[in-house]
Amino acid sequence: MQEVSGIDPLLDEALAAIVSRASFSGFQESGSRRFHEASKIEGGKRRFEQALGQPFVLRSSDSGFMTAEEVSPFTGEPLGIRYEDEDIDALYSRADTAMRSWAKVPPSERVKLCVDLLRDIDACGFEIAHAVMHTAGQSFPMAFAGSGANALDRGLEAVAWAWREMSALPETARWSKAFGKGEPVTLEKKYRIVPRGAALVFCCASYPTWNGYPAMFANLACGNPVVVKPHPTAVLPMAIAVRVMREGLERNGHDPDLVQMIIDSTAQPKGKVLIEHPGTAIIDFTGSARFGSWVERNAGDRPCFTETSGINSVIVESTDDYDAMLDALANTLCLFSAQMCTSPQTFHVPASGIRCADGSTVSADAFERALVERIDRLAENSPRASSVMGCIQSPGTLELLQDWEQRAKKEHYRVLRKSVPYENADDSRARTATPLVLGMDPERHEPITEEIFGPVAFVIRHPDRDAALALASETARRYGGLTSFLYSTDDHYVDLAIEAFAWAGAALTCNLSGSMPLNFSAAYSDLHVSGLNPAGNATLAEPTFIAGRFRYAQHRRPVGNP
Repeated sequence: MQEVSGIDPLLDEALAAIVSRASFSGFQESGSRRFHEASKIEGGKRRFEQALGQPFVLRSSDSGFMTAEEVSPFTGEPLGIRYEDEDIDALYSRADTAMRSWAKVPPSERVKLCVDLLRDIDACGFEIAHAVMHTAGQSFPMAFAGSGANALDRGLEAVAWAWREMSALPETARWSKAFGKGEPVTLEKKYRIVPRGAALVFCCASYPTWNGYPAMFANLACGNPVVVKPHPTAVLPMAIAVRVMREGLERNGHDPDLVQMIIDSTAQPKGKVLIEHPGTAIIDFTGSARFGSWVERNAGDRPCFTETSGINSVIVESTDDYDAMLDALANTLCLFSAQMCTSPQTFHVPASGIRCADGSTVSADAFERALVERIDRLAENSPRASSVMGCIQSPGTLELLQDWEQRAKKEHYRVLRKSVPYENADDSRARTATPLVLGMDPERHEPITEEIFGPVAFVIRHPDRDAALALASETARRYGGLTSFLYSTDDHYVDLAIEAFAWAGAALTCNLSGSMPLNFSAAYSDLHVSGLNPAGNATLAEPTFIAGRFRYAQHRRPVGNP
């Protein structure tokens, strides 16, 4: 693997990191005043506030404008921002025109410009963080780090892999072979990278940048124009990124229509129209499992990269640090109110209890009470809860919680903890909800077969640990699962779990406690989504994330011929 490109020092660091899999970040993860000047911090917030209620112009076109469905989960107030309502055919025509000249740019120059564009987006980190807060509902620390630096690192990681794959073959080669008794035939051969065409990038509502940046930059680096389709309730973060990229492209003498954005509404969605459009050559989709399945079925022979949803499981069999384990579980369950694709949903516990390092056994009842107590403790600390939980992105999530509370009564689940709002320290108007925790028994209740996106968790009691592992891994394999967690002091059982979840295609984390969230996924090191189960087919990031975004065209001629 090529570790030194000679193109940009930051790219070289990323190339080295994807080989070593060591900890690396190319961008500042903290929004603290210790690392940033006050003018930068205040300027970002001011630019966000100035955008409210105004038209957001990307092309200065004559097209009409549409007000997006953006309502702040913190204030409850509409953002009132109007975005250009683009004509789809005209948009794809511009993308095709832009691609013709972009494809002629040497891959090394394209990659260099992509790295510079990532730096440009990073320079707008505070503005984007406020946009993420007031559309997705993330707390400021998460919006700045998770939707800023961490997302940018995933974008840089994709650029590094794109460079690696595009540089796998030489641009030219000399070939010679004798045929019969004649003089050897000597040919000069050239291998040209040809982009596939316009890439349609769907961004989700709760984490718009994290999957958006890798797809956008993988496509652009490989020569493809990008059409960004944000979720109707979370347009602004991607609009800012698109504006920055367009300005950077134009500043460097390239057609800004290499990166465009199109918006729609929940009442009149355009997703299917865009996917069926003949101008769409590549599809990158992040969103619901239901629509994601439709996307995969209708992609045809076009490259299609998806991440949808999964049922992430925790098996608690035994532990050498019970208190630390409880803190890790409660913190991860509460993180961003479980509105992350890697949030745990089902907790599998042997009915006989959990073995501890001192030889004692914690009963299943006691474990359930302790987990609830840790959640309560976090929720009652308003500053900490505000930083960890953030807001509920969609009002539909509150309806989902109510539906599950009603279902729990009808189907006789054990209601271990009701969901209630917590007091957000940033704004008393914030839409909040703490986790609903339900107890269930496999012999009495139907298994959970789909992700419940939001703060709903199930504690499932099993006859024994083998039954727990069997259900958790089989659920991931059949219905989708991105990640899984295990606590066990038995090496043999750990080995069994590693094997089971590998075949299920769900990444496994064993016996982790401490300050790191269990579901943190590190760019350059952790592989996000395996493609081995229904939760998605695109892995961030490795060669298959790049494969199909370009092809080679070859020509050859005898040496010395014009």
